[in-house]
Amino acid sequence: MLLRWILILTTLVQLAACTKPPWPRGSLEDLFPQSTSRPDMRTVEVQGMAIGVTQMAGSGTTPIVFIHGSPGGWASWARFLDAPALGAFGTRLAIDRPGFGRSQGAGVMPDLRRQAALLAELIPPGRPAVLVGHSLGGPLIAWMAIDHPEKVCGAVMLAGSMAPDLEAPRWYNYIADTWLARQVLSPAMSRSNREMMVLQAELQRLDAALPQLRRPIVAMQGDKDPLVDPRTADYLEQRGPKEWMHVERLPGKDHFFLWTEPESVIRQIDKLHCRVS
Repeated sequence: MLLRWILILTTLVQLAACTKPPWPRGSLEDLFPQSTSRPDMRTVEVQGMAIGVTQMAGSGTTPIVFIHGSPGGWASWARFLDAPALGAFGTRLAIDRPGFGRSQGAGVMPDLRRQAALLAELIPPGRPAVLVGHSLGGPLIAWMAIDHPEKVCGAVMLAGSMAPDLEAPRWYNYIADTWLARQVLSPAMSRSNREMMVLQAELQRLDAALPQLRRPIVAMQGDKDPLVDPRTADYLEQRGPKEWMHVERLPGKDHFFLWTEPESVIRQIDKLHCRVS
């Protein structure tokens, strides 16, 4: 029975890879054909770990830091890095989280608070930054805002995995956590599953700290999201400090609205009123 489920899971993963997902894919050259408008890719040592950072210069002074979900990588944010509507901000950074992309050598870091502290060290010095986090990037930007408010002006959370009661491991997570499944899944999927297996406990820790939030967060949540339960919007309204947490419900939208309708995300970034020329 276990082998049967592993074969089914592997087939589903392979089928997903053959479809055309909405998120950007490809090399730097594929994503940015014009060499004069390519972002800079570099590796930064943080806490003894090599972390991949892709950054695009802007004309302003307020940086934007983009944090991807699980799995994922910097390319998820390619169309935000070169979006003309964000050009008046400062440096825009898309980070490969520990365990993924060019940061895979750092190893996966399931402790979200510890990972958020590492990511906060990558915020450029100067003016406080705008944080944008998708899916598992949601709780990470929440921890960054709570623990490092001096570095954060505001944040936009996109389908953030935030509600502890709604983020228990699912049946396929338990299957993927077996030795046999790890032999057939890609390393990125296996590392992602490690994050999923402990996510509920990690979110319980964040839940206890959420009343300490003192930076504005706009949480965007689609009501057709198959990956992050839409009831997460209710949780955030109930648990987030009302002065600092604003929830935007998106009728008819799924987990991928940041790629299908990036303008809606950019509007929320602007509404934070963090931009300083």
